Amino acid sequence: MLHITHLTMTHEKDLTNLITDLSLVINKGDKVALIGEEGNGKSSLLKWMMREESVSSYIQFKGQIKRDFVQYSYIPQHLPPELGELSLHDYFFGLDESNLDYAVLYRYAKELQFDSERFADSQLLMNLSGGEKLKVQLMKELAQKTDILFLDEPSNDLDLATLHWLETFIRQTSQTVVFVSHDETFLSQTATKIVHLERIKKRQVARTTVQALGYTTYAQKREEGFERQLQQVRNERLAHQKKLERHHRIHQSVEHTVRTTHDATAGRLIAKKMKAVLSQEKRYKKEVENLTEMPSQEDSIRLYFKGIEPLPAHKPVIDLVDFTLQVGKKTLVSNLNFRFLAQEKIGIIGKNGVGKSSLLKQIHALLEETATYPIGYMPQSYRDLLDVTASPLQFLTSSPDKKEEERVLTHLASLQFTREEARHSISSLSGGQRAKLLLLKMVLEACPVLLLDEPTRNFSPTSQPQVRKLFANFPGAILTISHDRSFLREVCDRIYQLDETGLQEIRKETL
Repeated sequence: MLHITHLTMTHEKDLTNLITDLSLVINKGDKVALIGEEGNGKSSLLKWMMREESVSSYIQFKGQIKRDFVQYSYIPQHLPPELGELSLHDYFFGLDESNLDYAVLYRYAKELQFDSERFADSQLLMNLSGGEKLKVQLMKELAQKTDILFLDEPSNDLDLATLHWLETFIRQTSQTVVFVSHDETFLSQTATKIVHLERIKKRQVARTTVQALGYTTYAQKREEGFERQLQQVRNERLAHQKKLERHHRIHQSVEHTVRTTHDATAGRLIAKKMKAVLSQEKRYKKEVENLTEMPSQEDSIRLYFKGIEPLPAHKPVIDLVDFTLQVGKKTLVSNLNFRFLAQEKIGIIGKNGVGKSSLLKQIHALLEETATYPIGYMPQSYRDLLDVTASPLQFLTSSPDKKEEERVLTHLASLQFTREEARHSISSLSGGQRAKLLLLKMVLEACPVLLLDEPTRNFSPTSQPQVRKLFANFPGAILTISHDRSFLREVCDRIYQLDETGLQEIRKETL
C-alpha cells in the first residue's frame, strides 16, 4: 500500500529534524499507529503520506515514497474552517459525493445513535459539540469507497460508546488504517504496527522506532529494553569505578614507598613503577570518554504536587440541588443534584453534546465566585486560560524576581522545555506543551481542588502513565471529564454518567 525509504523531515522554522532516515512499509490491512510527544511531527508525517504538497510550505524533506492506493479518506485533528461553515445538509448532500455509499452512511448513523434526519439540518458544523463534529466526519469518511484511511486523533472528544464502535470498526475493516492517537486503550485495541517518533532534545536527535507489534507488547518491550540498557550502563560504570578505586590504592602505595625509600637502586625501580601507574591512570581517564552513554527516553513528565493542604475530607466543594444545566436558551438537564467533597476524585462521562464541559465550566464559575482557596482548572480549550502572545515564563511567574524565574525554569526543564522555548510565545507551542503549562501552574499554586476537562488528551501514550500517577497521588479533590478509560480506572474513586435526567453513578468495570 505504501513504501517509504530513507525519509528525513526537517522543520523550516528552526531547521529541527523531526524524522531522520525513516524506512517504512505499510501493507494492505495494516493498522499503523503513529505515536510520540506533541510537536514531534506525527500529523506532518500523516499528511506527507497522503500528499507531499500538504506540508511543503513548512517542511523540508528528502527520501522516496511509493503509494499503491488511489482513493483515501482523511479526518484531520481539527475541523477545517471551510467545513465548519457548512450546514449538515451541505456537508452530506451539497458536495460531489459520488464516492459516498449512502446505505452504509445511514447504517452507521443508526449504529452510532445519530438521528439521520439531522443530515438535512441547517445547523452549521462549527456549532456542533467537539464529539459531534468528529462523529459526523467519521460517518461520512468511513462510508466512502477508499483504499486507505488516514485519521489524526480519531479518539479525541468521542464518548465511550462511539470509541468502542470505532475500535471495532478499525479491527474488523479490511482497509488499511494509519492513525495518530494518544489513547493507550484505543491503541491497545486497534494497532498492529507502531511508529514511534521521538526527539531527544539534550542530544538534538530525532529517533524513529518501527515495530510490527500491538501497542501493549511494544510498550512492555520498550520499557524492558530501556531498563536492560540502563542496567548494562550502570554495571559498566560500577566496574570502571572499582578499577579506579583499585588503581587509586596502588597509586597511594607507590607514593608512600617513594617517600620512604632512600636506596638509589630501589628508588629507580619505584620511579619506573610510578611512571607505569601514571600511564595507567591516563588510560583509565580515556576509558571514561568511551563508556556507553546513559540511554535516553523522551517521557517528559517529572512533576509532583508538593505542599498541598487538602481541605477537610467531609467539606463540600460544591453542592448542587435541583440545579438547571442550561446553555444559552437551551436546557440540557433539569433538577440536577450533585455533591462533591474535598478529598474525592470523581470522573464524569456521557454522550457527546450532553453538556459535560458546560457543567464543569459552570461549576468552575461558581467556585471562582465563592471559594477562598485557589482552583486548578484545565478546560478543553486551552485558549480559555492561555494568552498565546505571552511566554511560558511570563504565564507562570507573577513577578520579575530572579529566584522565582530560576525556580520556574527548573520546573520547565523537568517537562523537557528548553530555555529558548520558555521564552518563546505560547502560540508556537504544541497542544501537549500547553497542557504541561496548565499542569505546572496548578502545581506551583498548590491548588487543593482540580477541575479537569479531558486532561490526558494531548499527552503521548508513553508519558500518560506518569500523568495518571501524578493525579492518582494528588491529595486533594479532583472533578474530571474524561473518555480515557485507563485514567478513569486508575485516578477516580467514583464515576458518574451525565444524561438528560442528571448524574448517575456507574461501576468502573462497565467502562
